[in-house]
Amino acid sequence: MKVETKAKLEAEEIIERIEADEDLRLLVSRISPEDLPYILERIPREDRGRLIRLLPEEVAGKILPRLPSEILESIIQEIDRERLIKIAVSLPADELSDLLNKLPIHWKKRLSKWLPSWKLEEVKPLLAYPPDTAGGLMTNRIPIFFENLEIDRVVKEFTVRLRFDEYDTSHYIYAVDSKERLKGVIPSRELLLTPRDKKLKEVVTQPRAVVKPATDQEEAARIVARYDLIELPVVDDEGKLLGAITVDDVIDVIVRESSEDLLKLAATVKVTAPYLAAKITDLVKKRVLWLLMLCLVEVVVAFIISCFEKVISATIALAFFIPLISSTGGNSGVQTSTLVIRGLATGELGLRDLLRILVKESLVSTLLGLLISPFLFALSFAVTFQFWVSLVLALAIIIIIFVVNLMGGVLPLFVARIGIDPATISAPLVTTVADAIGLTIYFLVAILILS
Repeated sequence: MKVETKAKLEAEEIIERIEADEDLRLLVSRISPEDLPYILERIPREDRGRLIRLLPEEVAGKILPRLPSEILESIIQEIDRERLIKIAVSLPADELSDLLNKLPIHWKKRLSKWLPSWKLEEVKPLLAYPPDTAGGLMTNRIPIFFENLEIDRVVKEFTVRLRFDEYDTSHYIYAVDSKERLKGVIPSRELLLTPRDKKLKEVVTQPRAVVKPATDQEEAARIVARYDLIELPVVDDEGKLLGAITVDDVIDVIVRESSEDLLKLAATVKVTAPYLAAKITDLVKKRVLWLLMLCLVEVVVAFIISCFEKVISATIALAFFIPLISSTGGNSGVQTSTLVIRGLATGELGLRDLLRILVKESLVSTLLGLLISPFLFALSFAVTFQFWVSLVLALAIIIIIFVVNLMGGVLPLFVARIGIDPATISAPLVTTVADAIGLTIYFLVAILILS
């Protein structure tokens, strides 16, 4: 028999016990706070309310901003007003901003009215920016000091404020001038080792990178990764320091953006809720429009096949390889588009690289075609024992891979140029367009050779 200890129970075991109607009061102390979002997504709604009411306020404060909006609304309703205010006041400004942005409008207005005026003033600057920008991602509770202060005074004030938990992050000290413009930064560890008689402006260095508040959060994440930063300052057009983005927020952005791009590549509109918590109607809405659009494109493919009815009826063996042509061309195009989209997402590629992409994909696709063509010729001849049909297939596949690969490389750049997320060029769409191109080339080659 399993002997239980006071060690943290695994999340799956907790879920099983909740579903078995065990007393939640006995389980709360054994739940790891990091596992709570995972657990809350998977237990019935009534159990969510009971569990959140039993959690200590500091634990509830840590998990509420991390919950998806669909679950958050149902949980907020289970928390009484006074407790909700205490939790909101205890949150850092950036986390409270995230929480408010996830709430429905009526709950956002209600909670904003309940907050003390000093807390509302603290979070207002962050609420002024969309949540998917650097301004919405940053925290404004950072160590900021005037550049003319002596190091001794800066250190004393910094340690006192740090003791009273006035900062959300304290890796760097930021120096500003009388107009609050950023003049330089210094790691807090270096500051403590600096001679105390110097002035702050004498020891700070220029930040390696800064961003504007309207910068997209994905671009901010790329900058943090490129320069290996712990914090990224956010300044306005006049250079005034507004706040800083921390690396833990960047990690959250990378996870969200990766999930969103993955959904787009699968021809699915962004789903904000976890799969298990999402409503069936929402999932249908997110997917049905793409499927209908792809059906319309496939009608074009069917029309192309009907245009070559005489060729097919004259040589029935050509029809045997229609699925092969479709899948090979589509898969090849998806491979290319995925590589280019990844390059655009990581900053490795840009619009200026169009010619390089065309040259590289021309060489790659030619080699791929020459490698695959003999294999398909042998395969076709083994199935049909018809030399000319096998030759059609072998020649067509070289041209198809060449054309479709170029399409897969250019399309993401084209949509990026007109301001659309390149991930929108999804795998099903590229495959479907490749079907139309591939079958047209296949039958044209057949007409030229078999006639």
